[in-house]
Amino acid sequence: MNNLTLFTSGSTKEPKEIKHSWLHIEEYALKSINESKLSPSDIVLDVFPSNVIAHWTITAYPARKVGAELISTNFDPFTYIKLFQKYQPTFISLIPRHYEILKRTKGFKNLDMSCVRYMVTGSSPITQEFIDAFTQRGVQTVANWYGMTECPPPIMVGYNTPYFTKVDDNVIFTRSGECVINGFYTGDIFDKDNNDRLFFKQRLNNADRKTWKNNF
Repeated sequence: MNNLTLFTSGSTKEPKEIKHSWLHIEEYALKSINESKLSPSDIVLDVFPSNVIAHWTITAYPARKVGAELISTNFDPFTYIKLFQKYQPTFISLIPRHYEILKRTKGFKNLDMSCVRYMVTGSSPITQEFIDAFTQRGVQTVANWYGMTECPPPIMVGYNTPYFTKVDDNVIFTRSGECVINGFYTGDIFDKDNNDRLFFKQRLNNADRKTWKNNF
């Protein structure tokens, strides 16, 4: 079976090389479309390079499959804000590193983002501060997706919160809290707070440059 060789974004560790079959790419893109209810009326602003898995399973490829308007660009905070104001996207995806850069720019302070009905984030533990930075600017739903690297979303999803309220049936956790998906150990540790809410705690150091998805 022919594969597509891609890389992780490198937002938490060095980029990892990953291989997905084209059948998996199609499957994950459809899952993303169904989760976000992406439609031809949507406007998608994509900042992920084409060699990154998120480009194929979250933003650009799903947008093409449904016939949504797609604006694809390399991430630069000033260009991003300019394009955002021009096209008024309804669907975006940003990771914590993007936010760290955006919040240092003057244009982001008063940016009206109420046109966005659905925003995807993920790839590392997400804070409520990060989520609030976008909901306070008008984003309707900030969806915290886990699993976009090795087995793209929606494995687990949290809505406007760092806690996961939607968990795939194939997900289990060891006594130490390590997430196991379809029998493969991810190297990601989860925990629950005093209200029994599930959150992403940390990524194990020994998971560097390894990906359990390649074992499928």
